Amino acid sequence: MEKLKVLQVIPSFGVGGAEKLVLDYLTYFDKEKVDIKAISMYGNKNTIYDDFIRDKGLNVVYLDKKPGVDLSMVLKMKKIIKEFKPDIIHSHMNSMKYIIYSVINNKQVKMFHTLHNEPEKDAKGLDKYFNKFSFKYLNCIPIALTDELATKVNSYYGLESAIVVNNGINLDKFKNEKEDKKHIRRSLNLPPDSFIVGHVGRFMGQKNHEFIIDVFKKVVNVKKDSLLILVGEGELKRDIEEKVIALGLSDKVKFLGLRKDIPELLKSFDAFLFPSFHEGYPITLIEAQAAGVRCVISNSIDSRCVLSNDTISVSLEATPEEWCDVIIDENIKGTPTDTIESFDIKGVVKQLEKLYRIELEK
Repeated sequence: MEKLKVLQVIPSFGVGGAEKLVLDYLTYFDKEKVDIKAISMYGNKNTIYDDFIRDKGLNVVYLDKKPGVDLSMVLKMKKIIKEFKPDIIHSHMNSMKYIIYSVINNKQVKMFHTLHNEPEKDAKGLDKYFNKFSFKYLNCIPIALTDELATKVNSYYGLESAIVVNNGINLDKFKNEKEDKKHIRRSLNLPPDSFIVGHVGRFMGQKNHEFIIDVFKKVVNVKKDSLLILVGEGELKRDIEEKVIALGLSDKVKFLGLRKDIPELLKSFDAFLFPSFHEGYPITLIEAQAAGVRCVISNSIDSRCVLSNDTISVSLEATPEEWCDVIIDENIKGTPTDTIESFDIKGVVKQLEKLYRIELEK
């Protein structure tokens, strides 16, 4: 079998779901069958993902893009594509406009583009135009993370070609039933007997942190020994810190920033709270379910994300008290729509390699 040359293109390796997925592609594709390289349009920001890339010696090129539209990126991209000679270019987020010039007359390269969010939030303005041009005239295949998102992608771009490829995680990191929760908590300097509610996500409007604090306030009223763990950074973090102070919850809420020990943290939680206004397919939710945590999520998240009967969707119209009741009452169950095993990254990359090869044979 001939070795595939695959080029992944993403704006940066800031900490997020799309970036994590590309990082996993770089890590888990079979190197005997796939020669994989990635372009980060922005420079190395020394995030935990950038550090991982350096430590593992992954093949990533940083192009030091300037803010806004940077036309120098077109020539930089062309140079790398000419040198690497990829069979497949797989782009993510708002990177398409810098790729088109290099592939418009290159019939040998097959293109894929993953949309990591609702299509109207994933691409607007120029980015929507360039994506649509690529889908219609360059035979670029749009990839969505769920069936519902694929339907929306087809509608948004006037297509019938969107396909679904699951987000994936390394299940082995999260499924370890022998680990004792109290032992994990002690190792993380967390109180071993508290009721711990946790959230992992960037501090941005989409994640609905204001509501997380409102719900947790009700949880504390019922369970006095409760603790809220918030993992992440972002532009709204200071606002949330101020709200926590105003509600007198400073001794009950821990802001842990960005962390490398997400599997251990998730296993320390009694409940994972995720009331997002919208999501593509949130990788942290898959991870939480793989870790066996009770997850309480908003009904705006695709029902196909429910992979365990301990994951319950609640309306965003419901009150904080109603959310609190669901978090605390373990007798309330959800209805799974898939199995966690279908999100094993090792299977996902095999599926993706198969799709790449099928497209090349056309």
